[in-house]
Amino acid sequence: MKKNQAKILAAALYNASSDKKGKELDKVVANFSAYLSQHHLVSMIPNILEQLESIYFLKQGIVSAKITSSGELSQTEIKKIVDLIKSNTNQDVVVKTELDKDLIGGALVKYNDKIIDMSIRQKLNNLAKQLSN
Repeated sequence: MKKNQAKILAAALYNASSDKKGKELDKVVANFSAYLSQHHLVSMIPNILEQLESIYFLKQGIVSAKITSSGELSQTEIKKIVDLIKSNTNQDVVVKTELDKDLIGGALVKYNDKIIDMSIRQKLNNLAKQLSN
């Protein structure tokens, strides 16, 4: 329920603020903040911001990708992943990287509703399946 509510609130904020600038935008944000406070929804701000970013990216034709790896990736490796996503979507890509020490190696890429699992664990699982056949 809260995720859906965050999506609804983010859409309302986006629609109310998309054509505003300066003091008009400040007023919209102040009114929205007051609404959240009056309805005890301040704790939802992180979810609302996440949904607001998703709406903005969708309207601008931008794909948000999350790359999770066991160690820091080089700019070259990140660029290769971005280029792969661009070739699949024909859209600009914004990347967020995250470290996960539980990954043995490789990376996990999530964008839109897709997951590209390039982790060593996945490769080992695939190899085990092939050997068992």
